Amino acid sequence: VEVKCMARTRIPTAHGTAFLHLYHNNRDQKEHLAIVIDPAQLSEGDHIAPSIRSRSLDAVWSDNETGMDRIIRGAYVGRLSPTSHAASAPHRYSTPVASDSIPSPLIRIHSECFTGETVGSMRCDCGEQLDEAIRLISQPIILPSPTSPNSSPTTIPGRGAVIYLRQEGRGIGLLSKIRAYNLQDLGHDTVTANLMLGHQADERDYEIAGSIMRDLGLGSEVGEGVRLLTNNPEKVHALEKEGVRIVERVPMIPKSWQSREELVHGEDLDKYLRTKVLRMGHMLPL
Repeated sequence: VEVKCMARTRIPTAHGTAFLHLYHNNRDQKEHLAIVIDPAQLSEGDHIAPSIRSRSLDAVWSDNETGMDRIIRGAYVGRLSPTSHAASAPHRYSTPVASDSIPSPLIRIHSECFTGETVGSMRCDCGEQLDEAIRLISQPIILPSPTSPNSSPTTIPGRGAVIYLRQEGRGIGLLSKIRAYNLQDLGHDTVTANLMLGHQADERDYEIAGSIMRDLGLGSEVGEGVRLLTNNPEKVHALEKEGVRIVERVPMIPKSWQSREELVHGEDLDKYLRTKVLRMGHMLPL
Protein backbone atom coordinates (compact mmCIF):
# COMPACT_ATOMS: atom_id res chain seq x y z
CA VAL A 1 0.00 0.00 0.00
CA GLU A 2 1.33 3.42 -0.99
CA VAL A 3 0.01 6.62 0.57
CA LYS A 4 0.62 10.28 -0.22
CA CYS A 5 -0.23 13.23 2.00
CA MET A 6 -2.03 15.64 -0.33
CA ALA A 7 -2.59 18.48 2.13
CA ARG A 8 -1.91 19.55 5.71
CA THR A 9 -3.34 22.41 7.72
CA ARG A 10 -3.51 23.73 11.26
CA ILE A 11 -6.80 23.21 13.10
CA PRO A 12 -7.61 24.66 16.53
CA THR A 13 -9.42 22.19 18.78
CA ALA A 14 -10.88 22.35 22.26
CA HIS A 15 -7.71 20.61 23.44
CA GLY A 16 -5.17 22.72 21.57
CA THR A 17 -3.64 22.96 18.12
CA ALA A 18 -3.55 19.96 15.80
CA PHE A 19 -2.50 19.45 12.19
CA LEU A 20 -4.94 17.73 9.86
CA HIS A 21 -3.30 15.60 7.12
CA LEU A 22 -5.34 14.30 4.18
CA TYR A 23 -4.07 11.15 2.44
CA HIS A 24 -4.70 9.49 -0.90
CA ASN A 25 -3.67 5.87 -1.51
CA ASN A 26 -3.50 3.19 -4.19
CA ARG A 27 -5.81 0.76 -2.36
CA ASP A 28 -9.19 2.52 -2.31
CA GLN A 29 -10.80 5.78 -3.40
CA LYS A 30 -11.27 7.09 0.14
CA GLU A 31 -9.55 10.10 1.70
CA HIS A 32 -8.11 8.92 4.99
CA LEU A 33 -6.80 11.37 7.57
CA ALA A 34 -4.21 11.84 10.27
CA ILE A 35 -4.79 14.31 13.09
CA VAL A 36 -1.29 15.10 14.35
CA ILE A 37 -0.74 16.74 17.73
CA ASP A 38 2.82 18.04 17.67
CA PRO A 39 3.40 21.60 18.95
CA ALA A 40 6.99 21.36 17.68
CA GLN A 41 5.58 21.98 14.19
CA LEU A 42 4.57 25.49 15.21
CA SER A 43 8.16 26.67 15.48
CA GLU A 44 11.52 26.07 13.86
CA GLY A 45 14.72 24.96 15.52
CA ASP A 46 15.65 22.05 17.73
CA HIS A 47 13.12 20.41 20.03
CA ILE A 48 13.43 17.87 22.81
CA ALA A 49 11.17 15.41 20.99
CA PRO A 50 11.37 14.60 17.26
CA SER A 51 8.87 16.40 15.05
CA ILE A 52 6.09 14.33 13.48
CA ARG A 53 6.12 15.29 9.79
CA SER A 54 4.90 13.69 6.58
CA ARG A 55 7.66 12.46 4.28
CA SER A 56 5.44 12.49 1.19
CA LEU A 57 4.11 15.99 1.84
CA ASP A 58 7.57 17.51 2.29
CA ALA A 59 8.99 15.73 -0.76
CA VAL A 60 9.56 17.43 -4.13
CA TRP A 61 6.46 16.89 -6.28
CA SER A 62 7.67 18.46 -9.52
CA ASP A 63 10.66 20.29 -10.94
CA ASN A 64 8.73 23.51 -11.38
CA GLU A 65 6.84 23.69 -8.07
CA THR A 66 7.14 27.03 -6.29
CA GLY A 67 7.48 27.82 -2.63
CA MET A 68 3.86 29.00 -2.64
CA ASP A 69 2.75 25.69 -4.18
CA ARG A 70 4.35 23.93 -1.25
CA ILE A 71 2.86 26.29 1.32
CA ILE A 72 -0.67 25.93 -0.09
CA ARG A 73 -0.55 22.15 0.24
CA GLY A 74 0.82 22.49 3.77
CA ALA A 75 4.54 21.84 3.28
CA TYR A 76 5.62 24.74 5.47
CA VAL A 77 7.37 25.26 8.78
CA GLY A 78 6.18 27.22 11.79
CA ARG A 79 2.77 28.87 11.73
CA LEU A 80 1.38 30.62 8.67
CA SER A 81 0.38 34.27 8.81
CA PRO A 82 0.18 37.14 6.31
CA THR A 83 3.68 38.18 7.37
CA SER A 84 5.24 34.79 8.06
CA HIS A 85 5.26 31.91 5.61
CA ALA A 86 8.21 29.69 4.79
CA ALA A 87 8.04 26.50 2.74
CA SER A 88 9.63 23.41 4.23
CA ALA A 89 12.87 22.24 2.69
CA PRO A 90 12.72 18.82 1.03
CA HIS A 91 15.24 16.56 2.71
CA ARG A 92 15.90 13.01 3.75
CA TYR A 93 14.45 12.20 7.12
CA SER A 94 16.53 10.41 9.69
CA THR A 95 14.83 7.80 11.83
CA PRO A 96 13.81 9.31 15.20
CA VAL A 97 16.02 7.95 17.93
CA ALA A 98 14.22 6.41 20.88
CA SER A 99 14.90 8.03 24.23
CA ASP A 100 14.23 6.51 27.63
CA SER A 101 13.48 9.97 29.03
CA ILE A 102 10.82 10.91 26.45
CA PRO A 103 7.65 8.78 26.24
CA SER A 104 6.85 7.42 22.81
CA PRO A 105 4.10 9.29 20.95
CA LEU A 106 0.52 8.30 21.80
CA ILE A 107 -1.40 6.96 18.79
CA ARG A 108 -5.07 6.18 18.25
CA ILE A 109 -6.35 4.27 15.19
CA HIS A 110 -9.94 5.48 14.80
CA SER A 111 -12.57 4.45 12.26
CA GLU A 112 -15.14 6.90 10.94
CA CYS A 113 -18.57 6.85 12.58
CA PHE A 114 -21.13 9.24 11.11
CA THR A 115 -23.87 8.29 13.54
CA GLY A 116 -21.75 8.63 16.68
CA GLU A 117 -19.52 11.54 15.71
CA THR A 118 -21.84 13.75 13.65
CA VAL A 119 -25.37 12.94 14.83
CA GLY A 120 -24.40 12.12 18.40
CA SER A 121 -26.01 8.68 18.46
CA MET A 122 -25.80 6.93 21.82
CA ARG A 123 -25.72 3.48 20.23
CA CYS A 124 -21.91 3.66 20.42
CA ASP A 125 -19.13 5.65 22.08
CA CYS A 126 -17.21 6.54 18.88
CA GLY A 127 -17.75 10.30 19.16
CA GLU A 128 -16.52 10.50 22.72
CA GLN A 129 -13.58 8.18 21.91
CA LEU A 130 -12.40 10.52 19.16
CA ASP A 131 -12.62 13.57 21.42
CA GLU A 132 -11.04 11.75 24.35
CA ALA A 133 -8.16 10.51 22.18
CA ILE A 134 -7.31 14.04 21.07
CA ARG A 135 -7.54 15.22 24.68
CA LEU A 136 -5.26 12.47 26.00
CA ILE A 137 -2.67 12.96 23.26
CA SER A 138 -2.63 16.71 23.96
CA GLN A 139 -1.89 16.32 27.67
CA PRO A 140 1.50 17.78 28.74
CA ILE A 141 4.27 15.28 29.43
CA ILE A 142 6.33 15.67 32.62
CA LEU A 143 9.95 14.53 32.26
CA PRO A 144 12.05 13.80 35.35
CA SER A 145 15.27 15.74 35.78
CA PRO A 146 18.18 13.84 34.16
CA THR A 147 20.66 15.15 36.74
CA SER A 148 18.96 14.93 40.11
CA PRO A 149 15.66 13.58 41.43
CA ASN A 150 15.39 16.72 43.54
CA SER A 151 15.60 19.06 40.54
CA SER A 152 12.48 20.52 38.96
CA PRO A 153 11.00 18.29 36.24
CA THR A 154 10.72 19.47 32.65
CA THR A 155 7.33 19.68 30.98
CA ILE A 156 6.92 19.23 27.22
CA PRO A 157 3.73 19.37 25.15
CA GLY A 158 1.86 16.18 24.39
CA ARG A 159 2.54 14.59 21.02
CA GLY A 160 1.01 11.86 18.90
CA ALA A 161 -1.66 11.31 16.28
CA VAL A 162 -5.12 9.98 15.55
CA ILE A 163 -5.11 7.96 12.32
CA TYR A 164 -8.66 8.45 11.06
CA LEU A 165 -9.77 5.72 8.66
CA ARG A 166 -12.89 5.97 6.50
CA GLN A 167 -14.22 2.56 7.58
CA GLU A 168 -17.81 3.23 8.60
CA GLY A 169 -19.52 0.55 10.66
CA ARG A 170 -16.38 -1.53 11.21
CA GLY A 171 -15.94 -1.58 7.46
CA ILE A 172 -19.46 -2.66 6.40
CA GLY A 173 -20.56 0.84 5.29
CA LEU A 174 -23.27 3.20 6.44
CA LEU A 175 -26.15 1.46 4.61
CA SER A 176 -25.48 -1.93 6.23
CA LYS A 177 -24.80 -0.23 9.54
CA ILE A 178 -28.26 1.39 9.54
CA ARG A 179 -29.87 -1.94 8.67
CA ALA A 180 -27.88 -3.59 11.46
CA TYR A 181 -29.33 -1.05 13.90
CA ASN A 182 -32.82 -2.31 13.07
CA LEU A 183 -31.71 -5.87 13.73
CA GLN A 184 -30.31 -4.71 17.06
CA ASP A 185 -33.72 -3.29 17.96
CA LEU A 186 -35.12 -6.76 17.25
CA GLY A 187 -32.86 -8.13 19.98
CA HIS A 188 -29.59 -8.99 18.22
CA ASP A 189 -26.22 -7.55 19.24
CA THR A 190 -23.98 -5.74 16.75
CA VAL A 191 -21.88 -8.83 15.99
CA THR A 192 -24.86 -11.05 15.20
CA ALA A 193 -26.51 -8.26 13.18
CA ASN A 194 -23.44 -7.90 10.96
CA LEU A 195 -23.32 -11.66 10.38
CA MET A 196 -27.04 -11.78 9.52
CA LEU A 197 -26.42 -9.16 6.81
CA GLY A 198 -23.71 -11.31 5.23
CA HIS A 199 -20.76 -9.40 6.67
CA GLN A 200 -18.02 -10.38 9.02
CA ALA A 201 -18.23 -9.12 12.60
CA ASP A 202 -15.39 -6.70 11.79
CA GLU A 203 -14.24 -5.96 8.22
CA ARG A 204 -11.74 -3.21 9.01
CA ASP A 205 -8.24 -3.28 7.56
CA TYR A 206 -5.16 -1.56 8.98
CA GLU A 207 -2.68 -1.67 6.08
CA ILE A 208 -3.40 1.94 5.15
CA ALA A 209 -3.01 2.96 8.79
CA GLY A 210 0.42 1.31 8.87
CA SER A 211 1.47 3.13 5.69
CA ILE A 212 0.30 6.48 7.05
CA MET A 213 2.25 5.89 10.25
CA ARG A 214 5.39 5.07 8.27
CA ASP A 215 4.93 8.27 6.27
CA LEU A 216 4.79 10.20 9.56
CA GLY A 217 7.82 8.36 10.96
CA LEU A 218 5.78 6.68 13.69
CA GLY A 219 6.40 3.20 15.06
CA SER A 220 9.62 2.42 13.23
CA GLU A 221 11.18 -0.92 14.14
CA VAL A 222 14.62 0.69 14.46
CA GLY A 223 13.59 4.03 15.95
CA GLU A 224 10.89 5.40 18.16
CA GLY A 225 8.00 3.05 18.96
CA VAL A 226 4.46 4.16 19.77
CA ARG A 227 2.02 3.86 22.64
CA LEU A 228 -1.25 2.61 21.21
CA LEU A 229 -4.49 3.95 22.67
CA THR A 230 -6.92 1.04 22.34
CA ASN A 231 -8.85 -1.70 24.11
CA ASN A 232 -8.97 -3.89 21.00
CA PRO A 233 -6.35 -6.67 20.83
CA GLU A 234 -7.03 -7.09 17.09
CA LYS A 235 -5.70 -3.59 16.43
CA VAL A 236 -2.52 -4.41 18.31
CA HIS A 237 -1.97 -7.60 16.30
CA ALA A 238 -2.88 -5.96 12.97
CA LEU A 239 -0.46 -3.05 13.43
CA GLU A 240 2.35 -5.32 14.60
CA LYS A 241 1.77 -7.35 11.43
CA GLU A 242 2.31 -4.10 9.49
CA GLY A 243 5.68 -3.65 11.17
CA VAL A 244 4.58 -1.01 13.68
CA ARG A 245 6.55 -1.24 16.92
CA ILE A 246 4.15 -0.88 19.87
CA VAL A 247 5.91 -0.31 23.16
CA GLU A 248 2.76 0.05 25.28
CA ARG A 249 -1.00 -0.38 25.06
CA VAL A 250 -2.85 2.44 26.79
CA PRO A 251 -6.44 1.57 27.84
CA MET A 252 -9.31 3.79 26.73
CA ILE A 253 -11.91 3.87 29.49
CA PRO A 254 -15.41 4.89 28.30
CA LYS A 255 -16.49 8.18 29.84
CA SER A 256 -19.80 6.68 30.92
CA TRP A 257 -17.82 4.15 33.00
CA GLN A 258 -15.71 6.85 34.60
CA SER A 259 -18.56 8.97 35.94
CA ARG A 260 -22.11 7.87 35.27
CA GLU A 261 -23.48 10.73 37.36
CA GLU A 262 -22.09 13.48 35.13
CA LEU A 263 -22.32 12.00 31.62
CA VAL A 264 -25.18 10.91 29.41
CA HIS A 265 -25.56 7.16 29.06
CA GLY A 266 -28.31 4.77 28.24
CA GLU A 267 -29.40 1.19 27.63
CA ASP A 268 -28.22 1.11 24.00
CA LEU A 269 -24.72 2.32 24.90
CA ASP A 270 -24.49 -0.15 27.78
CA LYS A 271 -25.41 -3.02 25.43
CA TYR A 272 -22.83 -1.86 22.88
CA LEU A 273 -20.01 -1.65 25.42
CA ARG A 274 -20.93 -5.02 26.88
CA THR A 275 -20.85 -6.58 23.41
CA LYS A 276 -17.40 -5.14 22.75
CA VAL A 277 -16.10 -6.85 25.87
CA LEU A 278 -17.95 -10.18 25.68
CA ARG A 279 -18.13 -10.75 21.90
CA MET A 280 -15.12 -8.82 20.55
CA GLY A 281 -12.58 -9.44 23.28
CA HIS A 282 -11.96 -5.80 24.17
CA MET A 283 -9.65 -5.56 27.16
CA LEU A 284 -11.89 -3.81 29.69
CA PRO A 285 -13.34 -5.14 32.94
CA LEU A 286 -17.12 -5.14 33.05
